[in-house]
Amino acid sequence: MNMKKKKFVLLAIMAMTVLMLPGCEEDEYIHNIEKGKFVVLEEPYQHPYASNITIKAVILVEGDSLPHRGRMITPYCISGHIPSGYHAGDTTTVRAKIKEIYPKGPTFATADNVTVYKLKDIERI
Repeated sequence: MNMKKKKFVLLAIMAMTVLMLPGCEEDEYIHNIEKGKFVVLEEPYQHPYASNITIKAVILVEGDSLPHRGRMITPYCISGHIPSGYHAGDTTTVRAKIKEIYPKGPTFATADNVTVYKLKDIERI
């Protein structure tokens, strides 16, 4: 292989790698929820560490994390746009796709730190 072809092949491999990395990283922060309770908060509140984030809703999913009346419940705090059709005080069973927006990625955990997500897609079930 001559030097021009080697450079071209190397450049093509590097370009493909760079183009694929953001896509892989993006998927890493996406969660698919097959069935959860979407609760729109009557009074949104500010995140304890990120003052620019307002938590407006919560998706509660049975299965993982916090004990509640003998069941394990995982709460996903939601910020950002709440689609029309969902109103303060509503509790609806949904399927959703959410994206982690804070603290994005591995961080040092503190007891009162709250992971926050935004809705990518949501539908009533």
